[in-house]
Amino acid sequence: MRHVRALMLGLALIALVIACGGYVALGELRAPAAASGDPVEFVVAPGESTAAIATKLRAEGLIRQPTLFTLLARMQDLDGKLQTGHYVLSPTMTMSQIFIALQNSRIPEAQVTLPEGLRLEEIATRLEQAGVVSADTFLAAARDGKRFRADYFLLAALPDDASLEGYLFPDTYRFPQPTEAEQVVRTMLDRFVEQYGTIERSVQVPGVNVHQIVTMAAIVQRESAKVDEMPRVAGVFWNRLKPTNAALVSGGTLGADATVQYALGYSDAEQTWWRKDLTEADLQVASAYNTRLRPGLPPGPIAAPGLDALTAAAKPDDQGGYLFFVADCARDGTHNFATSFEEFQQYEATWLACQ
Repeated sequence: MRHVRALMLGLALIALVIACGGYVALGELRAPAAASGDPVEFVVAPGESTAAIATKLRAEGLIRQPTLFTLLARMQDLDGKLQTGHYVLSPTMTMSQIFIALQNSRIPEAQVTLPEGLRLEEIATRLEQAGVVSADTFLAAARDGKRFRADYFLLAALPDDASLEGYLFPDTYRFPQPTEAEQVVRTMLDRFVEQYGTIERSVQVPGVNVHQIVTMAAIVQRESAKVDEMPRVAGVFWNRLKPTNAALVSGGTLGADATVQYALGYSDAEQTWWRKDLTEADLQVASAYNTRLRPGLPPGPIAAPGLDALTAAAKPDDQGGYLFFVADCARDGTHNFATSFEEFQQYEATWLACQ
């Protein structure tokens, strides 16, 4: 009889514990994390586990018990079913409301593809067309490079008056509609830092800083249509900057038409920022970016280089001693490379003959 009473008491205690646990869980489910608080933009990343989401919710002050959140998600068959996307949540929301929101209440998003070789104005246009941010607002932020320099060590060599041309990494992004201009810029800068980090320790050009590498990479991006030629194109330009070659290449000029295109700006006639038919007058444009006339690198990048161009600028193929290149008559984006001006003239004559 004594054993029966002990068993009954044990069962009663277990039932009490379960009841208390259920009461606590019910209370957490119905009670908000705080009585007041500002809305929080919350992001559920692709493939993120329920436990990871719960941990982030706790860090943002949106729930108090991440373990309970994960357990309840499993009990309600919501594990793995919380939708990827951006949400606006509040610490005054109950856990039940958060569960509902993470299934249904995503902020409208836009996917924007920003290919390699775009200048800031072209990036701005694409972002505006996608409903992410107005072009003018984006440009105002992106042209104020100094504003971001303290937060990004790779911007240390950025001149005080420089924009972020070249540093906003080309990629496919998903942004809420709309997004603050500064957040768009920081997202793209974060991606640049991530990608540049893959080549940072393998730069083979002596005495250059990040700004010079990015500037060269942007020129390579615009001048080379073939990824496998980019290291050789970069080698040509770095070779042209060597003092020992100055007499052979008009005093150390790069002679890159892409920089002239950048200096000329938008062409109403051609409806593009990158006019194709450059005239003799165009080649004489007075600009620090005109590398036909001005020796050395231009003041900064002329477009957004991708990782292939950045890698080529950091690790150029300059062993052939090439100083010139001319488009091939195959018209497939390939070039013929020359070590002397005489050889260059021969390739140029061949190119002109096949026009």
